[in-house]
Amino acid sequence: MISSGEGQPGRKPRPAGRKPDPTGGAIDPGSVAGTAAVGVDVVGISAFAGQLAEPGTRFAQVFTPAERRAAGSGEGSPELGEAQSLAARWAAKEAVIKAWSSTCFGHPEVIDPEFVDLREIEVRSDAWGRPAIRLHGAIAQAMAGYDVLVSLSHDPAADVAVAFVVLQPSQLGADA
Repeated sequence: MISSGEGQPGRKPRPAGRKPDPTGGAIDPGSVAGTAAVGVDVVGISAFAGQLAEPGTRFAQVFTPAERRAAGSGEGSPELGEAQSLAARWAAKEAVIKAWSSTCFGHPEVIDPEFVDLREIEVRSDAWGRPAIRLHGAIAQAMAGYDVLVSLSHDPAADVAVAFVVLQPSQLGADA
């Protein structure tokens, strides 16, 4: 067990007004600093653009109309702009599935990841272009109790898009 350091030489006491840690400072081996799970995915932009252009591809159907609009208005190289943005969004959807799946380690999935409707994992951006994940439907119910944090990046020179997702226990209703 890791203690709060109170009463130990060389350790700073807890700041006034800060609530004591109910766990006594113990670190849950299943989480790091409140993180329940992480997921990462990397997508080749040119290969994704080729798949997106294929007639009847499933990739065209996994994005919400809002995601398609955002990708169409985004920055990037003229020939890969939309594909670059959608590749990053695809990576985010996959990273969410990976993070969520890792929370079920040793237990059966609540929903088989093969049957998740990827439109229920929506990548949204605020007015400043910062991404966020909004969950809908069955995946939102299955992941209730988690906040989803996301970071997206793409590098046209390296021809890759990457997404990093962190799941944290939801802070709704928690004392501040």
